[in-house]
Amino acid sequence: MPVIRIDFDNEKVSDAEVKALCEAAHTIVLEASGTDDVPVFANSPQLSANMHPVEIFVQMSAHKIKDLDALVADIKSRLATWKQQTSFPHPINFTFIPMDWKIEIGI
Repeated sequence: MPVIRIDFDNEKVSDAEVKALCEAAHTIVLEASGTDDVPVFANSPQLSANMHPVEIFVQMSAHKIKDLDALVADIKSRLATWKQQTSFPHPINFTFIPMDWKIEIGI
């Protein structure tokens, strides 16, 4: 199960823009990863310095990734297409983090 965290500068990015980005990121990662459960968390820090408008971090179990380069390229391409189609005005930094973790759900 991938997990998406979006950090954003709320002085530059509106709530409506973040909501649209959350929905798009959810759909994009869901489709690109082939999984059925992708939670998205968006936060704006109370304090920041030299922050970019939008940072997207996707974490996913490393053993579920068949081709890391292809997956990252697919997500990046889909984000760029969505950004162009919706005229999303802010630059997006994208980080994909393969994780070696053990997840227990529904305890």
